Amino acid sequence: MREIAIRGFINEKYNTPFGKGLFRRAIYNGSVELLNPNQKYLVDFYEFGTFQHTAKSNSQIEILNKLIACGVANTPDLVMSWIVHYEPLTKSKELVDGYCIYLQTTGEVHIEIDDVQNGTKDEWDLKAHHCKSVGANKPVFVATNVDLNAK
Repeated sequence: MREIAIRGFINEKYNTPFGKGLFRRAIYNGSVELLNPNQKYLVDFYEFGTFQHTAKSNSQIEILNKLIACGVANTPDLVMSWIVHYEPLTKSKELVDGYCIYLQTTGEVHIEIDDVQNGTKDEWDLKAHHCKSVGANKPVFVATNVDLNAK
């Protein structure tokens, strides 16, 4: 299985306006890092009620219908995100097929990435661990299947 690390940060701008009648609704912002080959993705975690209104493509609507059919919408403390590929050299961002679910109370994380252009089609079930030291630019949770201290 491919090595993955997900870091979630508190969204310091949560519920602040960025336009007339427009508010930042993501509770957490985060990054997803894959190894072999190295790739980076970005995630913005929303409560399900807000998340479902961010679907724009047919594949996102299909994913939403699948999740609603299996009762995910009624799960308390669940936050979700679409997946955005991030290219550090050009700083470009591109939405890819896939999603990430984070259950805040249990720390369970499920992520599916279907990024044909960058050769990633996989899914992971991980356990998130809350970070002891918090503050600016420090994650509040980390979910990984690799030892981040090794090397």
